[in-house]
Amino acid sequence: FFYLGSSFYGGEKNAGFDVLYHNMKHGQIAAKELAEFVRERAAIEETYSKSMSKLAKMASNGSPLGTFAPMWDVFRVSSDKLALCHLELMRKMNDLIRDINKYSEEQVKIHRKTKEEVIGTLESVQSLQVQNGHLQKAREGYHSKCTELERLRKEGVPQKELEKAELKSKKAAESFAGSIEKFNRAGRDFEQKMGESAQKFQDIEEAHLRQMKLLIKAYSHSIEDTHVQVGQVHEEFKQNVENIGIENLIQKFTEQKGTGKERPGESQKDKTLSNFPRYCISDLLDSNEKEGNFYSSDSDFDDDEPKKFHIKIRPVASGNRSNSAANELELKATVGALTLPPNRAVRCGGYLIFNIFVLISSFWTFLIIMLNCDPAGLSRGPSPISLSTQESWPVAAAITEYINAYFKGGEHNRCLVKITGDLTMSFPAGIIRIFTANPNAPVLSFRLVNISRVDHFLPNQKLLYSDPSQSDPDTKDFWFNMPALTLHLQREAELNPQASYYNVALLKYQASSQDPGRAPLLLSAECQRSGTVTRVSLDYHCCPATAPATQLTSVQVLLPLDHTATDLQCQPPASWNTEERRLLWKLSNLSPTNHRSGTLCASWQCLEVPRGPPPSLAVQFVGSGSSLSGLDVELVGSRYRMSLVKKRFATGGGQTYFLSLISSSFLQSDILLSGGCQDVLSMVYSRKQG
Repeated sequence: FFYLGSSFYGGEKNAGFDVLYHNMKHGQIAAKELAEFVRERAAIEETYSKSMSKLAKMASNGSPLGTFAPMWDVFRVSSDKLALCHLELMRKMNDLIRDINKYSEEQVKIHRKTKEEVIGTLESVQSLQVQNGHLQKAREGYHSKCTELERLRKEGVPQKELEKAELKSKKAAESFAGSIEKFNRAGRDFEQKMGESAQKFQDIEEAHLRQMKLLIKAYSHSIEDTHVQVGQVHEEFKQNVENIGIENLIQKFTEQKGTGKERPGESQKDKTLSNFPRYCISDLLDSNEKEGNFYSSDSDFDDDEPKKFHIKIRPVASGNRSNSAANELELKATVGALTLPPNRAVRCGGYLIFNIFVLISSFWTFLIIMLNCDPAGLSRGPSPISLSTQESWPVAAAITEYINAYFKGGEHNRCLVKITGDLTMSFPAGIIRIFTANPNAPVLSFRLVNISRVDHFLPNQKLLYSDPSQSDPDTKDFWFNMPALTLHLQREAELNPQASYYNVALLKYQASSQDPGRAPLLLSAECQRSGTVTRVSLDYHCCPATAPATQLTSVQVLLPLDHTATDLQCQPPASWNTEERRLLWKLSNLSPTNHRSGTLCASWQCLEVPRGPPPSLAVQFVGSGSSLSGLDVELVGSRYRMSLVKKRFATGGGQTYFLSLISSSFLQSDILLSGGCQDVLSMVYSRKQG
């Protein structure tokens, strides 16, 4: 790191201290100017929010006439949400201003304390300047006396006068020498104190720049969050426009402004509804289809054979009439979520009905006059999630990582590590009804943090969107394609209708490194051969830097042996598998704070002197509560909440990471962190054959 003191020792009048001191004071100015900048940005966001609110009001005042009228509500909702996004950004900017002002106050205290600590350096600078003045004066005096002495010698003055001049020259020389000594002492004192002060100034500047960068990062993240939210609002706007089809607009206009379906001259017997008893629709069945299908033939309609629809009506018990408002909302949500297939028609009693769901719509006025009715057959039972717009909807996430590592014999610092990870999100079953009944449900967004060690991401492109232009190297934002997510969850529910939640695979990622600190367990091994006898030892040590609070469980060490191996001796004892010809140690749980290291030893004898490469050790374990890559996930926005983030890692994972770096010396054994015994054996045998 560049050192300030090395560049501010010299200069005219040793002004380096003064430059560094005033530079420290400039930090307060920078903080105040940053606060002013953020305050101006907050004012801009407030103005923009107010403008969007006016735009929303303009949309709400749109003409209620015509088939286009419902679209104004889409504009109003979108504008309101945009106004809230920018209003929230303004609030974040104001919070940031408070943080900057707080930091400015802390700066004042630090600068006052530093001023008291470096006062000795200021005195040393002043002393050095004084001694420098005395030195220059003594040098000039000495030079003058020497010049005078030389002149007198050339002129041949009397000896007595010459002796006086020599005495004065000698005194001037002594004075000059004394000034040099004092200047040197002052210089040494200055260098020591200046070095100490320069280090203080450097520490202050580094801390100041780090804090300023953190404040700027908070500023950047606030803007980035808002951009993501704005993108979500625009995505919702597009979805809303797409979801409101032309047929829906025309149908809504017909329902609101229609003047009636009764033709002139028809019978008047059905004009009055007041004489009807309180009934509800319980079933709609095609009388010609015994199995419950709407059509008895493969075609969409059949002109030769008219279809008859029987409406079975039965009274509702009086005890079920209290929840009419809730039933009305549920019926609206159910009917509103149904999709009308185009160009499908049947004939019923001489009248053309374009869809069986139109029949439901034709009873709508009738049901409103009666919804003391409970629409039997429509309710699917209570949902564990409320439809309230005031509550956030819960989701959960799981991060699962698999580590494969290859250690080079006795050197635990020579290591190749590969981590592959999966991110899964879990949705409660009740949320499917919410998404189905609310096609304009808020977009679900999440952010991956601490991703600097991750090399590659492979998102589920059918379900996720992302912005490739994001600038922060430590975070990455994603948001869902909500119609695709809803369809995916519906299919999962059809396959497993009794499940209480459904897991959705979101993305995979990969990280690789040659840093041994990325492995939670450091290993080193030694193999010694003496004739037909082979001795192997393994040292293991937990790495606290990777997962400091995580226990490694189900720890196993596997050592495959030659088929002629006999006279096995192990410390601690290991189990022997005769068929697979391997030793297996099962260790107790390992953690950086408890049982963090140990040694395993084994020896055996072969019929012949081994001539192949040394054996390879394999280690297996699992852990939970943290991710080895450091990756984490959080939700963006307040409409959803993260109820749980579960983290787990294990060796292997179906992909064995192995590099055949064979040692030239047989004094070391290679070690493999792997996912399965069979994989280990096959790799070892393949390596020996190779």
